[in-house]
Amino acid sequence: MVNVDRRTGIEVLDRDQCLELLAADDFGRIGLEEGGHPLILPINYAMDGEDVVFRTAEGTKLDAARQPACFEIDEHDSEARTGWSVVVRGRLEEVTPAHDRALFDRVADLAKPWAEGEKPHVLRLVAESIQGRRIR
Repeated sequence: MVNVDRRTGIEVLDRDQCLELLAADDFGRIGLEEGGHPLILPINYAMDGEDVVFRTAEGTKLDAARQPACFEIDEHDSEARTGWSVVVRGRLEEVTPAHDRALFDRVADLAKPWAEGEKPHVLRLVAESIQGRRIR
C-alpha cells in the first residue's frame, strides 16, 4: 500500500523501501555536530543490517563517535521534478577488531572510500530511526 500525504502529495516510504534504497547505493552524506555547528560530509558506506557503516581516518568523523548523527542518501531529476530521500538517525560508535572482527573486516572490503589516503577506523551509525520520502 502506498502511503501518500494528501496535503503535499509526498509518498512516505516504509522501512523496507528505505532499506532497499540504502542497500542499493554506496555514497551518501553524514551529518554531524562540530564545535556547536552542523556539518555534512560525503562518505562511501555499506549497510550492516539497518546500520550504516563506513571507514574513516583520524579527525572530525572519528571524534563524533558516541554522538548523535544522521545519514542521508537521495536521488532526483530536476527536469521531471521527482526524487526520493532516505534519512537514518542514530548514534555513531567506533567498531574495532576487538569489538567485532567480522564486521570490521567486512567493512574494510565493502566500504571503499573514493578519497585516497589511509582510513583505518570503522564507524557504525546505529539506526534509531529510518525515514524516507518520494516525490513523483
